[in-house]
Amino acid sequence: MWNLARKLLLHDKLRFVVAIAGVSVSVMLVLVQVGLYFGFMNTASSIIDASTADLWVGKKGNESFEFATPFDDRAFYRVASVPGVAHAERVLMNFAQFKIADGSDLGVQIVGVETPRAAGPLMAPWNVIAGDLSRIGEPGAIVIDRSEYAKLKIDHVGHTTEVNGVRAEVVAMTTGVRSFTTSPIVFADLKTARSFMPLLGTDAVTYVLVKVAPGADARAVAARINALPHLAAYTTSAMSARTRTYWSSRTGVGAGFFTTAVLGVIVGFVVVGQILYSGTLQYIREYGTLKAMGARNSAVVRVILSQAMISALLGFVIGSGLAMVMRGAMKGANLTVALSPGLYVATAIITAVMCSFAALLSIVKVLRLDPASVFKG
Repeated sequence: MWNLARKLLLHDKLRFVVAIAGVSVSVMLVLVQVGLYFGFMNTASSIIDASTADLWVGKKGNESFEFATPFDDRAFYRVASVPGVAHAERVLMNFAQFKIADGSDLGVQIVGVETPRAAGPLMAPWNVIAGDLSRIGEPGAIVIDRSEYAKLKIDHVGHTTEVNGVRAEVVAMTTGVRSFTTSPIVFADLKTARSFMPLLGTDAVTYVLVKVAPGADARAVAARINALPHLAAYTTSAMSARTRTYWSSRTGVGAGFFTTAVLGVIVGFVVVGQILYSGTLQYIREYGTLKAMGARNSAVVRVILSQAMISALLGFVIGSGLAMVMRGAMKGANLTVALSPGLYVATAIITAVMCSFAALLSIVKVLRLDPASVFKG
């Protein structure tokens, strides 16, 4: 049956090419759109996921991770004194104006972290590829990602500029550290970050990162912190999921990407369905002859399904290759397409199901075919 299906498909090569092209475009759209979605979500929670903290503590009522309302050091000390907290660190996140070499300003996202301690900080710049990260504790020292160099018109580590009128020097460079808001992330020591944003006050804190004591239950410690006034504690995984959900649901990002992916499936469904149906009509007398010779309906159905699976297989292989090419092209545009093995497996299943359903109309046509009709006229 497989050989017969292959011969029927290849008999009209143009129609076969159109069918494979339809499936390929469908596969590419699904992989690229869903991959872009996951890439954006990974970016949205990248700062949280890169931390080694067990808990993130912020002001109660904060919905957006990036636009959280800060509090002061008193809350930090209350959190640090909660039973089960082994260590706590402050993080200050807010936006500031970065002076570009041509004299213009660009909004950046400042992330102020505690100067690294002996045991290692709970939050620090990661994927450092140039410069000296140990200098981050110096006044005015900042760390910027390589992907933002063109936007900020920086060409080397050691570049000096101003952030909100305060002198700053690039002491290290990272790679792959980007913000979902498209504003470049600028890491600095907590004191330096506060000097960049004096209107927030000299003791502003956006988040308190917590490492629980050995043997302590993180959820129990979070419950104790939640009992403090105006504070909300989340495990790192819960904070990450919360941030992704915010950007996915509140902004419509998820709906937009998945709608395009569904449209891709519909395109593949229509193209494959039309190709298989027209092919069935073209060879309807041959199918009738097979049934008149005693072939069971199940055998004829297998021929049509085999055609669908051949289209699905070749379309998936070509579409996956196109998705890889698109991922490379989008990487140049500073966009991340997260193509995981799980996504490939899910897309392969969707493609097989799509092509199988597309064959239903052809199957129904053949099942209703009267074998005696081939001897009429």
